[in-house]
Amino acid sequence: MRYPEIDFARGVAVILMLIFHSFFDAYYFGKLELSGVFWYYFPRFIGGMFIFISGFTMAVVKPKPSMIIRKAIKLSALALLITAVTYYFAPDEFVLFGILHFFAIATLLGYLFLDNVKICLPTGILAFAIGIHLQWLRTESNYFVWAGLMPYEFRTLDYYPLLPWFGVFLLGMYFGSHFRGTDYSFFENPVSRLGRKSLEIYILQHPVIILLLQLLYGDIFQRIFG
Repeated sequence: MRYPEIDFARGVAVILMLIFHSFFDAYYFGKLELSGVFWYYFPRFIGGMFIFISGFTMAVVKPKPSMIIRKAIKLSALALLITAVTYYFAPDEFVLFGILHFFAIATLLGYLFLDNVKICLPTGILAFAIGIHLQWLRTESNYFVWAGLMPYEFRTLDYYPLLPWFGVFLLGMYFGSHFRGTDYSFFENPVSRLGRKSLEIYILQHPVIILLLQLLYGDIFQRIFG
């Protein structure tokens, strides 16, 4: 069953994601500057929206184990593809544990909380607090990058470790467990349709944005392949 309210919220996140990545890709290829507090927190706010909505949706839908496994396998395959592609094109900052890696693991872990969503609130707050603390620590190895403990001089194009972000996922599950739906037809609109295709849009967005930047500036392909 689809919930247009959830699709609408995810569609808003998709629009914000496309806006940010359009600016980020232009910045990455040296076409403009992005600096300041806003450009640090804006992408994290967007990622947090997707993560919260995903946890929210899991609590509302209550998927069966077979659905969880299929989704985790699909996300894992896409995550590995992104790691391989970014390693080829940007080996100094390839995606080791990005948002799709996160979703593949969070989907499996979140299922363990479905029968006791009451503990999602305190556990989510604790996980988020621990993750914020870990951001200030550094280690010599990258063995715990997945958890949120970064090595020195760590660089990556996309990074969403389990801590603190699984805390956001659990908070989404907690609030989703209280959702009963609405009757507002307002949420059935093009934004909701974008929300239903969020994964496909995420995968295709960068090639499309890069093509548009090539048409605009004329030298993007040369920077990538030259």
